[in-house]
Order: sequence, then C-alpha cells, then structure tokens
Amino acid sequence: MKTSFGRTLLLLTGLLGFAAAAGAGVGVRFGAWYGPQKINDAKIRAVYGETEAFLPYLEIEIGRGWTIGAGYEFGYDRKGLIGPYEYPTTLRMAGWNALLGYELRLKSVALFGRAGLGLYAYEQTIENPNITDMPVDAWKAAGVFAAGLKYYTTEFFYLGLEARYVWLQPNPHGSKVDLGGWRFAAGAGFAFGSR
Repeated sequence: MKTSFGRTLLLLTGLLGFAAAAGAGVGVRFGAWYGPQKINDAKIRAVYGETEAFLPYLEIEIGRGWTIGAGYEFGYDRKGLIGPYEYPTTLRMAGWNALLGYELRLKSVALFGRAGLGLYAYEQTIENPNITDMPVDAWKAAGVFAAGLKYYTTEFFYLGLEARYVWLQPNPHGSKVDLGGWRFAAGAGFAFGSR
C-alpha cells in the first residue's frame, strides 16, 4: 500500500486553494472526522480487532445546499496472530472518498447526507514461510454513504457528528472478505463562502 499523509494534505490544500481562487461565489468547507471504525468480517475482527479512523476532507458547494467533496480515510493499521500456529500478521487499510452531498441549513444547525465512491488500499502480511508467494496488496472500489449533523458555533466554524458506512468487499485469492462497516465520528471544520 503506497500512501502518504503528506501527499494527501498537499492535495487537499491545493484543492482548497483552487476553490478559493474560483471566486467569492464558491462555498468551501474543510475539516476532519475522527472516531471508531467497525469491521463487518468476524474473522478479521477476531484477529486484528477494531480501531479508529481519521478523515480530513474538503467540500465545495456547487449549488444551494449541494456539495461535492473528497477526503482521505486512514488509521486502520493493526497487528495480530493468525492460524493455529499463531503467525504474526498485519492488516493496513486506507482510502480516498469522493462524495456528492446535500446540506440543509436550519439557522445554526445543519443536517447532511452524502453518497459516493471510495477507492481503498488494503495490505495484509502473514509471517508464514508457506505463503510468502501470496501477498495481499491491492485496491478496491467501495460504496460510501454518510449522514450527520453540524452545529455552527459561528458563521465560519462548526462541530459535527457523522455516521458513515463503507461497502468494501475485496476478494483476495478467491475468498471474499467484508472489510466494510460503520464509522461513527465527531469532527470540526471551517466554512467559507455561499450557503
């Protein structure tokens, strides 16, 4: 899995600069979500457990209430022991999200919903000399759905809660694994431009 947090921040900053340069009529929101990440597959949970996910994101308002956005979810990097001989193993997962959304603003509170696609990298290693020729290091598209609410403490700053579901079912070596699941997150962000 070839991912870099620095490159991600650079890309998001570039998108923000592009949106800001587009003019005062463009609404821009950027922030981050953080919270527990659930994994549907019981065997994966038993070996690696669950952890938290972090998602910095950028949204651009394309019409009254309508947004397009992109974010990068990361944080799943777990170690465990697998099989009857308890071989050491690792699982890493991270992915890009691109979402179309709608935000209904009711004074200082906003309700939102989003849907789109994610492109997730997942990598599994197992320190077993019998399967060194079967690495798992791939990308898989996933459906992403999210909903939540924001509370605007000022016109430019908000706090929020989000529930996000990732539909991610890769098929490494012909065996389907459900790496999808819920992410429940709290977050904060900044809003500039039209609403």
